[in-house]
Amino acid sequence: MLALFILVLALCFGVCQWAAGRADVVKSQGLKERAPTAHTATEMVKLFLAYEGAQDVEVVEYDGVVTDYFDPARRKLFLRPRIARSTSMGAWAVALHEAGHALQTDSALSDLKWRQTVIRLNRYGPFFALVAAGGLLFLRLPPRIAVLLMVACCVIFLLLNLGTLAVEYNANARLRRFLEKHLDRYPDALDRLNGYLGRMAVREVGDLIQSPRYFFLSALPGSGKLRPTVTEPKKDEET
Repeated sequence: MLALFILVLALCFGVCQWAAGRADVVKSQGLKERAPTAHTATEMVKLFLAYEGAQDVEVVEYDGVVTDYFDPARRKLFLRPRIARSTSMGAWAVALHEAGHALQTDSALSDLKWRQTVIRLNRYGPFFALVAAGGLLFLRLPPRIAVLLMVACCVIFLLLNLGTLAVEYNANARLRRFLEKHLDRYPDALDRLNGYLGRMAVREVGDLIQSPRYFFLSALPGSGKLRPTVTEPKKDEET
């Protein structure tokens, strides 16, 4: 029985590693590939949002552990500076995929918020499950109980992650009309960009195996912010 639990846990980690590997290609290869036009990722996002009439979204450069995502509550798109200012295909894919979430409003908004909750569970839940399993061992309970707890948590988190992937693919689908028009003279580039967008859709599936990293770099007091804080500029007082 213990061997079966370990096998299931290894399978979960294998799926996460596969997803992380697909997403890493966007950074390792996509960021080195020049885009067909000279627009930066930020400029492409603004063109897309203007095309779709979603001009209430603000693009904010933020370099932290948790970034490159859309915040539906504040209608802000946070991007790393090296992504926001890049003219590479990879940067376009990262920025445009997240911009696609900005169009998920009304009935799609609840699905987006649930998806983001699931992502947070995958980023921080496994570490707490590991701590709980260690606590059970400290209490001298049978090791199989601790392993069962870890396996159950990882399986639940992963299934929730996979079960909400439709939200990510829906974000990509909302880009189709704009990209087909903007890149109508660059069909090969459009195909490659769609490939990178597909890889971006599964990016957060790999977050489960990075749970300790997220915990120590963003959840501990003084380690960073779970949510970027944007200070609004003060208006000059009239004299």
